[in-house]
Amino acid sequence: MQTIYPFILIIHLSCAIIFLGYLFFDIAIFPNVKKMFGEEIYFKASKAISQKGSKIMPLCVLGLLLTGGMMMSNYINSAQGWFDTNLQKLLVIKIFFALVIIMMILISLTYAFILKKPSPLRNIIHPLALTLGFIIVILAKAMFFV
Repeated sequence: MQTIYPFILIIHLSCAIIFLGYLFFDIAIFPNVKKMFGEEIYFKASKAISQKGSKIMPLCVLGLLLTGGMMMSNYINSAQGWFDTNLQKLLVIKIFFALVIIMMILISLTYAFILKKPSPLRNIIHPLALTLGFIIVILAKAMFFV
């Protein structure tokens, strides 16, 4: 595992940058398109972006899950314990926040593809996922300094 750990970390960080960057763009930058260019252009651009995003984002989330799980096994396991160090405690909190994001994604996908209804989370999922994502990044950095 130690041999491939740097490659897993690069994949994980790349997926995290894409995931959080997409959410940041969707929340902070893209709404200005409607104000500047009107609703027609906004809806056309939104459709184009969401078509590409719906192909890329599931791969990023899957990449985050797989690589995160692989890296987690380096710090939390039956031999090293679960809550013995501050790093492990912060990692478990980080994992909890990541699972909240995953649950929100699963709920939204269930509504979209199975129930064929608008998700009840549609207005809060991106801001909440972005906030939790930034907290996860801060915790990831703090894990190695606490």
